[in-house]
Amino acid sequence: MKTFHASSMMPCDARTLYDWHANAGALERLTPPWQRVTIAERHRGADHPRIGNGAIARLMVGLGPLNMPWVAEHFDHDPPHGFSDRQLSGPFGSWMHRHEFSNEGNGLSRLDDRIRYEAPAGFLGSVLLGGKLAADLDRLFWFRHERTRADLARHARTDEKLTIAIAGSSGMIGSALAAFLSTGGHKVIRLVRGRAEPDPIDGIAQRHWDPAASEISPYTLSGVDAVVNLCGENIADGRWTEKRKARLRRSRVQPTSLLAKTMASLPSSERPKVLINASGVHAYGDLGDEPLTEDAGWGDGFLADLVRAWEAAAWPAESVGVRLVFARFGMVLGAGGGALKALMAPTKFGLSGPIGTGRQWWPWIGLDDAIGAVQHAIMDDDLDGPVNVCAPDAATANDVSSAVAEAVRRPAVLGLPAGAARAMLGEEMAGDMLLSSTRAEPARLGEAGFRWMHPTLLDAVGWELGVRRLMERLPSDQGPIGALQEPA
Repeated sequence: MKTFHASSMMPCDARTLYDWHANAGALERLTPPWQRVTIAERHRGADHPRIGNGAIARLMVGLGPLNMPWVAEHFDHDPPHGFSDRQLSGPFGSWMHRHEFSNEGNGLSRLDDRIRYEAPAGFLGSVLLGGKLAADLDRLFWFRHERTRADLARHARTDEKLTIAIAGSSGMIGSALAAFLSTGGHKVIRLVRGRAEPDPIDGIAQRHWDPAASEISPYTLSGVDAVVNLCGENIADGRWTEKRKARLRRSRVQPTSLLAKTMASLPSSERPKVLINASGVHAYGDLGDEPLTEDAGWGDGFLADLVRAWEAAAWPAESVGVRLVFARFGMVLGAGGGALKALMAPTKFGLSGPIGTGRQWWPWIGLDDAIGAVQHAIMDDDLDGPVNVCAPDAATANDVSSAVAEAVRRPAVLGLPAGAARAMLGEEMAGDMLLSSTRAEPARLGEAGFRWMHPTLLDAVGWELGVRRLMERLPSDQGPIGALQEPA
């Protein structure tokens, strides 16, 4: 029987640390972005639905191209001091995990994860896999403790617990945001287009709407404190035919208009106070090396026009006093989707490199900072209008492709000539998405006191891919989120 122990200080008391683990979304937040873990089935515990005695979770764990079931049972639930889980069936020979939370004084607590496990296939498995399992556990719990600490530090900004509705909650940003806000004790409501499940498997409430049919009950948003609208089809998922461009516009404008008009129709006492509406830094167009804050004017091109129509659809909410924030996202770097996932495949085969000249500016932000910025916008009553959601470390297309290549230890020399990009995607799509240069800067986030968890490109890529050698722990003067002093 092997043992593993990870211990870290946390920026909260033990009760808050326990609550973070007990809330819906904790498993999703504790799962590294480079792993595939989904909840296939769940049975409630006797004294807590997720971590109480007798609670059972059937997980599907990605191992290469395959998915392996892992059935775990919770026991020894002792709030707020800890809980345990054990493997009933799964990839290990045996597994028992104790989560412990203890107060350390000065408003701090200690998180201890203690594991006893056996490799699969007995002695032979231990000989062949023992070293890898130990290294994988070290990497896993380094990630889990870092993310737990950072999330708790962000949630500590306020004691206020809100009811927050998220439209577009099934995408990469929406899924991460729903889990993050839920672990902070907020009541999160997913707006779903299918049937709303009364007892969803992830523990996050659902309400039905159908923007394609302009169908939404006023009850859906009544009593909600904040609405986050992330609706919109992926702009990179298919060539931009005229039909495709119409769909991209409709998938953004129609849901936004429906949400804004529904909010405006509610009595002021029941109306949400803020609408965070996603859009993009493409609003500024192609302006070369010129730094672009939120005060910059509108650019030209399909994407700039798309953002203009998208944001205009939200104005009915502001007309009745709803605080309106346009979250103009840069390229969001998440291992589970978007640009980072798209770049990984060719890079692993040594096919990455300059796209066009490679000198065009690509505004970017790590996924954890993207959802942190949305939380900041929800909580900061003084923040409204356009907000550039990107990192302070400006990067070119060459910088991005080089960072991914460094992560997987491959050269980045082949690339994609501009002519080839235009041939593959069409003149307009290649120009707007890959070859244009938009040096957006997050001026308003910085002025509002937002703190980036991953302000540098290598740090963000290393975090998402679990490559610790790339990571530099915030060499700026702001210090790491959740940095702690050991109590005397």
